[in-house]
Amino acid sequence: MLAALPMGGTAATQDNTPGAYTKKPKPDDKFSGTITQLSADSVTVVRTVPARDAVTRTFALDAKTKVEGHLRVQARVTVQYESSEDGQYRATRIIVR
Repeated sequence: MLAALPMGGTAATQDNTPGAYTKKPKPDDKFSGTITQLSADSVTVVRTVPARDAVTRTFALDAKTKVEGHLRVQARVTVQYESSEDGQYRATRIIVR
């Protein structure tokens, strides 16, 4: 017995179970840029992209924030963060590049 294949030449399986493909995409939780301000409890990072407006975000720092490298003004960093319902950002990990 021969099975009919879709135009692409491979068999495709499809799960018709409700909710099988309804997984929501993970919200963006990383932000890269240059540190412009640094204090004991927060870090401000600006991301500049040619032909676009600069984006600035301030992240709260706490005892749970993991830092890889030495934080300093003008350092390039990638910040992993959690956002709260009130729009505040808390840094969970900072990688200095």
